[in-house]
Amino acid sequence: MTEIVYKKLIIKELKGDASPEESQLVDSWINENSGNQNIFNELWSAYQLTSPDINLFIPDKEVAWAKISSKISVPRERGSFIIQLARLTAAAVIFFLIGIAFHITFSDKIPSEFLKQYSKMIVPVGQKSMMVLPDGSSVWLNSGSVLKYGSSFNNQVREVEIEGEAFFEVAKDISRKFSVRTGAVSIEVYGTSFDVKNYKDEKKLEVTVENGNVGIVRDGNKLTDLTKGKQITINTETNQVLMNTANVEVVTAWKNNELVFDGTPFEEVIRYLERWYGVNITIEEKMRKKHNYTFKIKTETLRELLELLKEITPLEYKIDGKNVTIRYSR
Repeated sequence: MTEIVYKKLIIKELKGDASPEESQLVDSWINENSGNQNIFNELWSAYQLTSPDINLFIPDKEVAWAKISSKISVPRERGSFIIQLARLTAAAVIFFLIGIAFHITFSDKIPSEFLKQYSKMIVPVGQKSMMVLPDGSSVWLNSGSVLKYGSSFNNQVREVEIEGEAFFEVAKDISRKFSVRTGAVSIEVYGTSFDVKNYKDEKKLEVTVENGNVGIVRDGNKLTDLTKGKQITINTETNQVLMNTANVEVVTAWKNNELVFDGTPFEEVIRYLERWYGVNITIEEKMRKKHNYTFKIKTETLRELLELLKEITPLEYKIDGKNVTIRYSR
């Protein structure tokens, strides 16, 4: 399909009209490269500017340009890791704004698709992102994560949906709870900071509290409360629940552009590295369940890291584009 077809699908998804198959097509296309991600971010940012909360008006191109300029943010590169912030493409935004504004201005009421719109931020593998929600809460999104929230977010209930990993610093508001939905589990808070990890390929949900207190609700039933330094892990296949005290600095190191392992099994290390570097790693079957690692990554390239692992374990590797093969050295 052409780029314009994908743009139409993205707009359809932002309106909440896309089928599951169309949403999957959009997600796959976005993850192909950073250019596609930028196109999605541009349309997403444009849709943010067309919230039904804004005053209805007959569009003025100069006003549109002023809004666009105020939203533009150019990220700085730091080592091998980049915090991606959404950027706007002026022409696309202007035409999108004018079309929506014209529709609202000359209609008797706000169209129904406006009332069911939602915002969606997708972070491709190998990247990270930070955003501020309408209530002032800050969210850091790890590689390969998706965050969604509806147009009614900043009303009585502040609710978001997360797939992947996110760190939340929730703005305190005792009159409106903040809810994070991830599958059948919800995390409910009023103002605190915590990490949520729920990657589909790991088949587990992990919540770690940095400060404050959060409630864990599953299928409408309260499971427990978590306080500072506590962690809950729920196996999404067996529903087994584990509670323990966590090293919060290790769990949340990723949002500071660090990846810390502390006696971590090799298979789990591999999953982290795949998302961190945006690659696919295959290891020799007999290497599984035999190695645990303790080390820290900050600015090392993938090749530099693999060379360090060679000093610890008798292995050899091959890098072929985004495909990496690791096996015992012969």
